[in-house]
Parts: sequence; structure tokens; C-alpha cells
Amino acid sequence: MDKKETKLWGGRFSSPTSPIMERIGESISFDYRLYHHDILGSRAHSMNLKQMGILTEREFDDIQRGLTQIEKEIEEGKLKFRLELEDIHMHIESRLTELIGSAGKKLHTARSRNDQVAQDVRLYVKDSLVKIQNSLKNLLETVLKKAEDSVDIIMPGYTHLQVAQPIRASHYLLAHFWALYRDFRQFMFAKEMNDVLVLGSGALAGVNYPTDRDLIAEELGLSKLSQNSIDAVSQRDHLLNYLFAASQLMIHLSRMSEEIIIFNTVEFSYIQLPDSLTTGSSIMPQKKNPDIAELIRGKSARVIGHLNQMMFLLKGLPLAYNRDLQEDKIPVFETEETVLVCLEGMTEMIKSLKFQEKNMKHSLEKGFASATDLADFLVNRKGVPFRDAHEYVGRLVGECTEQGYVLSNAPESLRTKISHFFTGKEYEEAISLSASADKKNVFGGTAKERQTEQIELAHKRLNELG
Repeated sequence: MDKKETKLWGGRFSSPTSPIMERIGESISFDYRLYHHDILGSRAHSMNLKQMGILTEREFDDIQRGLTQIEKEIEEGKLKFRLELEDIHMHIESRLTELIGSAGKKLHTARSRNDQVAQDVRLYVKDSLVKIQNSLKNLLETVLKKAEDSVDIIMPGYTHLQVAQPIRASHYLLAHFWALYRDFRQFMFAKEMNDVLVLGSGALAGVNYPTDRDLIAEELGLSKLSQNSIDAVSQRDHLLNYLFAASQLMIHLSRMSEEIIIFNTVEFSYIQLPDSLTTGSSIMPQKKNPDIAELIRGKSARVIGHLNQMMFLLKGLPLAYNRDLQEDKIPVFETEETVLVCLEGMTEMIKSLKFQEKNMKHSLEKGFASATDLADFLVNRKGVPFRDAHEYVGRLVGECTEQGYVLSNAPESLRTKISHFFTGKEYEEAISLSASADKKNVFGGTAKERQTEQIELAHKRLNELG
């Protein structure tokens, strides 16, 4: 067998690897992204080898120096990736041996590619979560700032996509804030799930060396040790949690996008986006399309698909490690890219959108949004049984609809035919849109007093996130 074709694991084999085996088996085309974390793990592992007496001080120094050079070569694009070396681990080990000689061959002592890659991915995901959380916190701050600026704007609240009741625009925005805040907390849990040292698990049963796992964990900034070596190399719960948190976030971003798309239509015209965040049509010169919102809505399917991909990948695997698990990294890498760009896009849209108050007021009046308040006025101020009050207001709405009126401009003669209480200053106060919002003066409600309270609480929760 040609020495040049020998794999680092090839001692047992007498013939070279088939080209199709190399093509289907390589992962360097995507796992090159793990190079920094693989080098971090190797640095910590080499400290353990030195402590055990497997590496001399000189060999340890050579390994550290060699790893520094390799990382620089990869960052500068000088290290050429080759299919025959399969993955990032083999590339780094092979190049290290070229640089420092036989000391490089000692680095893999007391570890397997199984625990090595499991550790690399956990380290990668921890760093990925920091990026996502930073970007998500920026979005949270942006939504909260827009809510603070929108307390005095009254807009329609919807059920069944039909005008329901008047709400403050701040209340609408804070509804999205609290969903995104829970997403942040979900990412915190995913981060905790990845904050585990698995090195020392070997291929599946542990290693034949007195590995100091506490030393390695401290070097890598990890707070916990895996309790079972089989579990450590074969399960991917930590990635499922990462992908679930990302999918939940993307569902929320997609729902926000859907509302931006709807509210930006000519029929609604509740919000206006700047030209810089919209696109035109190749044939229709009047078009101004909310493409960022549409793309975020579309990209949510990709992230949810990655979660499904991981679940399907894992559902039939026996313990312990199987080569199928090589496929676990692609959904993680692609999810990170998608989530980060979508968070940036949503932040820019929220920051720059403007509410069209006149149009929202028109919809509130046309949709008879204060009808419930008028019924409650009859119940609370005039002692009318609720079912009778409901009927009177329903008849009034029906007459207004038939004759082209809204509650605020319906003639008094029309109103008093239905109920003699539908007259004067009391009637006007009962149908007031802003007063309607302020009547919902319960914790978590849309009243102005409660909006101030809710905004203060939101700031407190944000500050607690650090």
C-alpha cells in the first residue's frame, strides 16, 4: 500500500480507500468551521497529556506552537483541504505532524474522534449561542424602544383577523417582546445543555489513561462533566435543544413578518417601511414590496426543517456512535446563519417602521371596535342585563352598517330608536377609543397606566439578562 495513501487510521487496511468512499465519507466541506474549537480542545487535551507524563515539556510547547500556526494558516486560507483527510480533525493532526514531527502523533492519545467531535460541536454551539443572544437582545431593545415611543397610539387589536378592540400600539409591540424574551430564555437553556465536557469519553467506554477531566473542563470554560461516556458520544439532545430554540424564535419572527406584510398593504396601510428595506417590481413601477419580511417568513421553514432533520437523523440510531452523526453539523451551521441574518432584518424593520395613526383609527371606527365598551356602559352605568345590552348594541351596529355610519357619527335619532341611553356625553365617552383602551386597567392590560408598568418590567427583565 502506497504510504501517501495511508489514512491516519489505516494500519489495519491493505488496500486504498475507494474514491466513492472518500466522496461520501468526507465532512471537511462543512466541518472546517470547527477548526477554532478543535484547536481549543486540542490545546486543553495536550495539557492533560503533559500532566500525565505522555508529553514532555518540549513536546507540549511544540504542539502549542504548531496549533497556533495551523490556526493562522486556516484563517488566512493557506491550508488546503483534501478529501482524503476526511475531516477537520485529521487535517489539523496531519498538518501538526508535518510541522513538529512525531510529537504531533502523540496528540490523539487518550481520545477518540467520537469524543473529540462531540466536544468541538458543543464548544461551537456555545459560541454560536452568544452571537444569537447578542443579536436577539438587540432586537428586544429595539422592540421595547418602539413600544415606549408608541404608548399614545391607538390601533386595532384582532381576533380571527377581524377588528376586535382598541389597544395601544405599545401593547401590541410588547406582546412580541415577551415572546422574544422567552426565546432568549430558551437559548439560555440550550447554552446550559452544551456547557458540558465530554472529552475523556473516548470512543464510547472511557479511556485507558488517568485523564484529568476537571483540568480540561477548566481550560475550556465548561461547568459540568458528562456522567456517562456512551451517552456523551452518542446523544445529540444538546443540538435538538439548540435547533428547537431557533425554530421557536423563527416561528415568532415569521408571525411578526406576516403582520408587517399585512399591515403594509394598501388595504390596511397601518405601517410604512422605508424605501431602503423594500424592493420594486421588474414590471410594475408602483410596487413597494416588503421583501425582508417575506424572506424571514420563508426562511423560518428552513430552520424548522433543520430541527426535523435532526430528529429524523436520531430517531432510529442504536447506541453508541454511528457515522450517521456526521450529518448533525450541517443543520446547526445553516441554522446559525439563517437566524442571525433574520434577527438583523427584523431589528431594522422594527426600528424604522412608522405607524399610520389615521388609517388605524379609520379601521377601529369602521370595525365598531368600542362596541363591547358600549355594552358594558349599559350594564355598569344603566343596570341593563348583559344579554339585553349585547342585543341593543348589536342592533345599533347592524343599523350603522346598513346605513353607512360608524358609532361616532351615527345620528342620535337612529341611536335612541334602539335605546334611550344612546345619547349625550355618556354615549360619546362610552365609545371613545382611547378610553376603551384605558378601561382595561388590569395587570398585563392595555391601559396607559399598565403600559408604563409593563415597560418598566420589560426593562428590568432585559437588565437581568446582562
